[in-house]
Amino acid sequence: MSRPLISYPKNAGWILYVLVLWMGFGGNSGSFAAEPTHSPNAPFTSDDATSVIDDIQVIINDRPHRQATYAQMARRLIRQKPGATITDAGIRASVEALTLSRRFSAIHVDTTDSHQGQTLVFTLTPYHYIKDIRIRGNPPLFDQDVLNAMTLYPGDPYARDQLPAQAVAIGNRYKREGYIDPQVSIEAIGQDDDEKETLVVNIHKGPAYRLGTLRFDGRRAISEFTLKRHMHVWWATLLPGGGRFSSYHLKQDADALLALYRKKGFVDATLSYATRMADGRHVDVTFTINEGKRTRVNMVGNHRFWNLTLKKDIVLFRDGNRNNIGVRRSIRNMKRRYRDAGFLDARIKAEILPSDDASENRQYIRFTIQEGPETLVESLDVSGNQALATKEIKKAVLTRPPGLLHDGAFVPETLEEDVFSVTTLYMQNGFQNRQVSPQLAYNADKSRVAVELAVNEGPRTMVRTIAINGLKGTGLSTGDAQKVLVHRVGAPFRQPALQAEKEAIASLVAEKGYPHATVDAQVAFSEDRSRADIVHRITPGPKVFLGEIFIAGNLRTDEGVIRRELGAQPGDPLALRTLYDGQRRLRDLDIFQSVNYRTLGLKERDEMVNLFVDIREKAPYYTEFGLGYESDSGLYGRASGGDRNFWGINKALSASGEISQTGYRVETRLTDPRFLGTRTTASLGIYNEEETEFNQTFGTRTTGGSLAFSRSWGAHLLSALNFSLERRDQFNVEDRVTDEANESTRTDFVITPSLRYDTRDSFVRPREGVFSSFSVDISKGLDEDADNFVRYQIDNRIYRTPFEGITVAGLVRIGQVIAYGENGDVPDDQLFFLGGIQDVRGYGENLLRIDEEGDPVGGKTAMVGSLEVRVDLGMNLELTTFFDIGSVQDALVEAGSDSFRSSVGLGLRYITPIGPMGLLYGHKLNREEGEADGYWHISIGYSF
Repeated sequence: MSRPLISYPKNAGWILYVLVLWMGFGGNSGSFAAEPTHSPNAPFTSDDATSVIDDIQVIINDRPHRQATYAQMARRLIRQKPGATITDAGIRASVEALTLSRRFSAIHVDTTDSHQGQTLVFTLTPYHYIKDIRIRGNPPLFDQDVLNAMTLYPGDPYARDQLPAQAVAIGNRYKREGYIDPQVSIEAIGQDDDEKETLVVNIHKGPAYRLGTLRFDGRRAISEFTLKRHMHVWWATLLPGGGRFSSYHLKQDADALLALYRKKGFVDATLSYATRMADGRHVDVTFTINEGKRTRVNMVGNHRFWNLTLKKDIVLFRDGNRNNIGVRRSIRNMKRRYRDAGFLDARIKAEILPSDDASENRQYIRFTIQEGPETLVESLDVSGNQALATKEIKKAVLTRPPGLLHDGAFVPETLEEDVFSVTTLYMQNGFQNRQVSPQLAYNADKSRVAVELAVNEGPRTMVRTIAINGLKGTGLSTGDAQKVLVHRVGAPFRQPALQAEKEAIASLVAEKGYPHATVDAQVAFSEDRSRADIVHRITPGPKVFLGEIFIAGNLRTDEGVIRRELGAQPGDPLALRTLYDGQRRLRDLDIFQSVNYRTLGLKERDEMVNLFVDIREKAPYYTEFGLGYESDSGLYGRASGGDRNFWGINKALSASGEISQTGYRVETRLTDPRFLGTRTTASLGIYNEEETEFNQTFGTRTTGGSLAFSRSWGAHLLSALNFSLERRDQFNVEDRVTDEANESTRTDFVITPSLRYDTRDSFVRPREGVFSSFSVDISKGLDEDADNFVRYQIDNRIYRTPFEGITVAGLVRIGQVIAYGENGDVPDDQLFFLGGIQDVRGYGENLLRIDEEGDPVGGKTAMVGSLEVRVDLGMNLELTTFFDIGSVQDALVEAGSDSFRSSVGLGLRYITPIGPMGLLYGHKLNREEGEADGYWHISIGYSF
């Protein structure tokens, strides 16, 4: 006889806690029922509390080939075991574990009688997984817009009863775009032997609303056309077919119009709108506007700050002035600015003045400022300190007299921070009962203040002994634990460090399989508190092992790739830090959008803890296109595409091509970010290119292949080793003569080791940090010795932002090529040429050193230095001034000079999310006869 114990509905989630599960035993048959309407805290009821579980059966409602896997998983998650007594808590825990696994869309529990007790029957329906989502009929929205409206994503588990809600969400997204009654259906398509299904979203948009009449009642100061051109719904009417009307965009337009009125000085303006259906499809819109008076702001009494500076604190023209809130906020902002500059008693009041011309709809808000005295720090003294030097204490203090980099303003809030900083300094040096009291002495007009920090050091506490107890059986020695301690015997005692030590020891013990370890720290002080004895007592708790690892969501990625990155195996002692490190490594891979962990059994303090890994993959295929212009390559077009998860084994296969006025390049590359299971990246590529740089007398065709290995050593250091085999053909340009020895086809083999150190805070727009690189090309000619050379390059860059909005960047670059062939010559295409946007601006590309005919001259040695100041102008604009200097030396021909040539210049850049675009002009400082004064450059990205 079978009786229902629990029926757990699809996607109920945490409904478990709002169900009361009533259990009753009558005679020889069990009776169990689920009631969803009672208190969540009500207990199960039972007439026979001694019912014993004889057996547990698991029934999987799914295709046969999936049943064994899910049955095995469920048995590991079910908390009740044969031989145990049936309890409400045990069954509840089993259902909770099955639910939290996110592997089953429906859970139903029955009980049947048996000779030796009861048999629990778990009937489970596994989720299906989304293999792909295909969208049809979505224009004008992009696929991503539709996906953003959904809560499902490829790789997610789902139940089919979730699909209607997804269709409603997509329909609402189209209604927001102005469609009257969009119809959305979602169909699940899958193979009989596959748990992964493709969702096909069919969208039938139907007709859309159109804008009817658009009126502005109360408008006087701003023209109707000006208002309309700030409205999305009006611009939509200019599109073919009249465009769509959207109430969502109308609300945004209303906000934009109010912002426009405030920007033009109507700080008291109010605005509302009403809509009316004209014919069931067209919507008439009427705005009611109360403009108020146009407001101008002026300031009197300010001497310390310019009007332009104080107007940055005025919020009226952005937030309005409803209930005078805008004025009050503006005053508060200005007072804060004055206080930060040392004006402690600054007073500001605002008054509204009418216009002198009564016919004008205008008013003035005048801010009257009484700055009061500017309080400067006259002196900073420290008294009472004996153990710490005054100089050391002053280094921790920001309150100080005027100096080269400090205006000396006295700010009480800064002094409070300084007291805390000095107090912390003493605490770090073992003074637990220290006291730091600021003493202030103002002069008569409060323009000067003498600051004294009175220190009462108290006794200094040093660590006498450290004991660590409770490590026996954990696999750790006392020495292992001492390595993670902050304190050392004979060093200062710091009370806050105890908590850090407790956490460090607990974490260390947890990595040995004791995640429930606790640490109690006790300190015994000597009578005069000059000595401290520290005892850390460890309670390891039960040892826990990692059970099964269940992985879901990897539609394409081989499970072995994921398990390798996890770094943990079933049966290992549970080490949470190891699991978190594995999660970080998985997230670092370029093939996953998200990686989430869930452990089941940890909070229950089970001996075995199962790990569930939920993966959400990135779309494997990608394409990229780009068009543009740069001074060193002219017009160009670029395209690339590839598979970032080739064969599902975390390999990236890509193909790219570029064509410009200087040549072309095509390349195919296969990259393995985990070469042989290590943290080394390997990349194999083949390429073909032709390049004729601007102003050069020769060009080069190259066909070759390369094999590169690289590895990161922490966050900043990267090493690389590259091998390349190339077939190079150097040719003349415009029938100009070059060295005949260099016109033959050559084959060379090059080994390039390199190091790179990078601490820049941003790759796109660096403001702080350094970048240094060093590389050596060791080339061997296979046909002739012309390519027998060693070529090294050093590149050093530094970025500093001494003031907000002003960044100083510097560059030093050196290169040299040394031939080891018989004749000592180096091919033209291996020489250094300078001049242009990438090094010395103000000169044409490659024209820093030229011969009598004006053709570029290369050399075996090149040196470049640049200094650039970048000023943020706001509105994504950046002003740039620069000084460049460079020299090309050791030329193969007697032409030009080894001397340094330099330039200065000015430029304007527009900052985009992918980097700056700029127009720069460089002026030659040592122009030679016949040369232009300077040169214009167009750049994408920074020169360095």
